[in-house]
Amino acid sequence: MEVELKLLLSPADNDKLLQHPLIAAHARAPVRTQQLSARYFDTPDLHLLRHGAGLRVRKIDGAWMQTMKAGGSVQSGLHRRNEWEGPVDRPWPRLGKLRKLIGDQQQWLDVLAADDLKARLEPLFVVAVERHTWDLDVDGNHIELVLDHGHIERHGRHLPVNEIELELKDGDPASLFAFALRLQEQVPLRLSNTNKAERGYMLCRQTGTVPCRAQSLQLAPDATAAEARLAILNNCLQHIQRNETAVIEGDDAETLHQMRVGVRRLRSALKLFEAAAPCPPALLEDISWLGTELGAARDWDVLLASTLSHIQATPGGRSGVLDLQALALKAAHAKRSEAAQALLSQRYTRLLLTMGCWMQQPAPEGLEEPAQDFANRIMKRLHKKLLKRAQRMDESEPASIHRTRIAAKRARYALEFFHSLYGGKALRTYLKTLSSTQEQLGSHNDLVVADRLLRELGQQHDAATATIQFARGYLQALQTSRTPDLGAIRATLHALRLP
Repeated sequence: MEVELKLLLSPADNDKLLQHPLIAAHARAPVRTQQLSARYFDTPDLHLLRHGAGLRVRKIDGAWMQTMKAGGSVQSGLHRRNEWEGPVDRPWPRLGKLRKLIGDQQQWLDVLAADDLKARLEPLFVVAVERHTWDLDVDGNHIELVLDHGHIERHGRHLPVNEIELELKDGDPASLFAFALRLQEQVPLRLSNTNKAERGYMLCRQTGTVPCRAQSLQLAPDATAAEARLAILNNCLQHIQRNETAVIEGDDAETLHQMRVGVRRLRSALKLFEAAAPCPPALLEDISWLGTELGAARDWDVLLASTLSHIQATPGGRSGVLDLQALALKAAHAKRSEAAQALLSQRYTRLLLTMGCWMQQPAPEGLEEPAQDFANRIMKRLHKKLLKRAQRMDESEPASIHRTRIAAKRARYALEFFHSLYGGKALRTYLKTLSSTQEQLGSHNDLVVADRLLRELGQQHDAATATIQFARGYLQALQTSRTPDLGAIRATLHALRLP
């Protein structure tokens, strides 16, 4: 099993890395430099990719080496994959030799047993890099550090490659995060969840960035609370990181929304386990900072996409509304740019590396109980808090309505984390009811937030004061006329039964 951490850096910073005193202090031998060229193979219908495998033949010092990587996972930035590697006598895969390396792992033998696989294989793209390699001894941990600089090529199209790989040869995975944090003190880095093969396949498929929702989480029936905690936190981090590139490079409001949801799920998950495994205060502060950066941009997206459309569609309300939308669009773009810069910042990288290092620590005491028992106790507590918040809702106090919405959201997130431990109609009913409650109260909150944003615009644009005042008045009237039926929501929640 290959265990490694991947980090991106600017080519302008390569010399800083090459001369980094930390590397010199821990290197067991002089740096090795190689020119590597690897051809990646698959079928026209991407059979290997669809089964979670990658196959390459690489030329190293004049000899050919075939490698297949498959399965595994990426957790808090740490890549774990099965790897089988051996020499071949040509720049083309030898599937017979590969089967011998795989041995009795039937899942991957079945992948290679596909009809006419040998005949259908073809080279899809080439990865050509100059590689610098160091063998490091870091506090008793054997780490291989690699700097790759080059490109991925397919049919004349190129993607640049400039990345670091920290591979654990022997020792504690936490040492990879700790060493990366020390490197980052002098060299700006970004954590990467995408390997070269995945980037090459992007060239093949010419796919853009798309919103990624949270993946369904399956906990083993006999899982402990400690095992559930790690699985849940990793699930949240994957949700965040899978939307990262899209937020930086794209302009789809849904990708930013999904990343913000990922941060909210992470904060909720940390709260579930805080009694036994409290998150370090500095890390909590950074997660809160990230949520604020994404939230500021998301609020403007909602104002543009949803709230202002109510006014535009109303007779008598069109005057100046298009100009108001243009101002809001400009503000939204500015906030989106700030959110992207936050993700490119070293503070964000430190957040992810510190989170990964913390999660690699030994399981805390107090989480030895079955995850099912832990989930039952947590859900009862959250349900009780939700009913208490609902009972205190007051139409004249928007904050009380917002607190109930947050309580509903936290209960829903928790049950989604533990859903595989439950089942049946009661589970679906509970989740559906909480989702409906959250949506009803959320629409009300969107109007409250819209008023705050419009006041901000009014302070910045005197010429638009009349239109902004009209918009605020209309939305306040809408808020009054569309106040959710708090009594009905209370009654529904009080009738709700935990699965």
